[in-house]
Amino acid sequence: MTDRIAIMAVAALCLHGPHAFAQQEVAAASADSPDRQTKLESYTSDFFTQFQPQTALDMVDRIPGFTLRSGASERGFGDADTNFLINGRRPSTKSQSAQDILSRIPFDTVKRIEMLDGDALDIPGLSGQVVNIVARAVDLSGQWRYAARFEHGTEPQLLEGEVTLASTRGDVGFSLALESGQFLRTEDSEEQFFDGAGGVLEDRIEDIYIRNGGPSAAATLTWTPEDGWFAGHVANINLSGEIENDNSGVREIFVARGPGRISGDSFADNGSDEFEVEVGADYAFPLNVFGLDGQLKLIGLNRIEDENAETVFVNALSGQGAVRTAFAEDVKEGETIARTEYGFAVGQSHDVQLALEYAFNFLESDTRFENNFVAPLLDEVRVEEDRVNARITDSWQVGPDLSVQASVGAEYSSLQVVDPRSQARTFFRPKGLAAVSYKLSNRYAVRARAERSVGQLNFGTFVSDRSLADDVVTGGNAQIKPSQSWDLSVEFERTDDRLLSGRLRPYLELIEDPIDRVLLGTGVEGPGNLDSAKRYGIEANATLLFDTIGAPGLRFELSGGVGDSEIEDPLTGEVRQLNNNEEYSYNLFARYDRPGWDIALFGRVRNDESSPFFRLDEIRIIDVERPFLTLGLLHKDFFGMQLEVTGTNLLDSSVIRERQRFQTGDRRLGPLTFVERFDRQRGPRLSLVLTDTF
Repeated sequence: MTDRIAIMAVAALCLHGPHAFAQQEVAAASADSPDRQTKLESYTSDFFTQFQPQTALDMVDRIPGFTLRSGASERGFGDADTNFLINGRRPSTKSQSAQDILSRIPFDTVKRIEMLDGDALDIPGLSGQVVNIVARAVDLSGQWRYAARFEHGTEPQLLEGEVTLASTRGDVGFSLALESGQFLRTEDSEEQFFDGAGGVLEDRIEDIYIRNGGPSAAATLTWTPEDGWFAGHVANINLSGEIENDNSGVREIFVARGPGRISGDSFADNGSDEFEVEVGADYAFPLNVFGLDGQLKLIGLNRIEDENAETVFVNALSGQGAVRTAFAEDVKEGETIARTEYGFAVGQSHDVQLALEYAFNFLESDTRFENNFVAPLLDEVRVEEDRVNARITDSWQVGPDLSVQASVGAEYSSLQVVDPRSQARTFFRPKGLAAVSYKLSNRYAVRARAERSVGQLNFGTFVSDRSLADDVVTGGNAQIKPSQSWDLSVEFERTDDRLLSGRLRPYLELIEDPIDRVLLGTGVEGPGNLDSAKRYGIEANATLLFDTIGAPGLRFELSGGVGDSEIEDPLTGEVRQLNNNEEYSYNLFARYDRPGWDIALFGRVRNDESSPFFRLDEIRIIDVERPFLTLGLLHKDFFGMQLEVTGTNLLDSSVIRERQRFQTGDRRLGPLTFVERFDRQRGPRLSLVLTDTF
């Protein structure tokens, strides 16, 4: 425990604020742009004039052929899984998405946006196109956003907004963001139950409501001295917090149509309150070690989440008394990370980084299940993981058009369910990657990548869970372990900011110890590791600009992919898809900014479909009927502000779910017991968003 406290004290020196660089441009030359010639394109503010953007996110969204990856799912800090930098540095935060970070950088602080080759940078994990937002210092700037949404049958959504303020005084900059989130929705559903032969057993009418929301805040303080002893040093302190209240419910009226069924009604109410806080800092400074002119960076993080949730299900059959069932859960989880990186150049073509990271994760869950017939059932689980990860990475610029990134390392972890009868399990996992990028011409490039990775383990798999409305119990598994995989991909890219840009990426993932549903020793099913699985497919995106072919200001953007997967079903032994694996997705966006107009028109069509979810005793299939259609307009000078008016789900799309249940002792090997099928209507929505800067 003493050692852990010491490590946490070191971690208090660390975490890089998500938008600190929008307030203070880093003094060190390498903090503005990477040293080596890795630029593919550079976009100044003139390129974005026709769109009249207000934030860095508005600018990034309009870069031809580029898709922003949000990230925040990596194991520890480890390898980067986002594809953006701010003044040449990777933001070291896990609680905020890429969209959150970039939306808080005002447009007038952005000097330019550089498109970089990620494989040529000295940041492990970055590959493909990477944008670097080069921001400058400002005395004072800010922005605000207000959103209102309206839907038939749902109360107006009027409490969503955000205010951001940033300022610089000498070597010190700060930013503050306050946000109020809200989401309201109702759905109507018609549901039927069928027997195994297809005969109707029951008709149901459902009314569903969802009410989510809560405030959040983020503050950053940065120090970047330009003169004196500390010239070239960079320090950041970051604090963020969020309070969220989620409520949802389903009221059902059911009418018996077949033998053995009874009419009646039921009500399920789900509520949770969650508090999350993240605090940390980072400190980077030049350091000469053994004649190496490098930079040392200390990074750290402490994050705590606390959630209290309860589900109450009341079932009232005709002529019988109501039966109440409740399941409550109090979950605390946290993560502490201390990481150090030392980067240095070797000659003119090699950038080397040495990294060492320690992480401590825990989850503590107390659950309570009760109904009218049995005494309350209590369950307490605490899971802890200590992990050390070491890695060395070499980014080699072989020639003007060829770059190679190679990384080798290993992870050692100790994982334990804290119990006198449980022993800690230890794992040693080699990790590494090799990536090659070759620029065929000014417009075309090809990249290849192979990586050995360790998956992020969800500690919720250690905890038992209950779905009261569906009458389903899922056991926790104290023997679960993280999956590993070989990730292989090739990417073909075309870059052209006047006509057609895009990329095509085939990929293959060979997974070891994948997590699926298995029969546990307690006799219930839950998550467990299988031997192997694989996932493969093709991802693509493209941007077509019509400026040079007769329609200035018109652009089409298309992104999506198709995928498949294979795993041996633990019950039947047959090969099937992974649970909820995305089979296809598409997102087609069009925008028209006619020169001289203050109004832009836009529209979006999107849809996706995933494979079924297989339990041992049921199969769940979800299908979206008709794609989601969005149409809208953006007024760029609405009394000095920007006004966006959007209509969503204009084709009245609905979600169809089918649940096939097998209730014999043989589970899915036995006969089909019944089928539950419903069609939920979401309804069109009208949104109004006002934004402005100051």
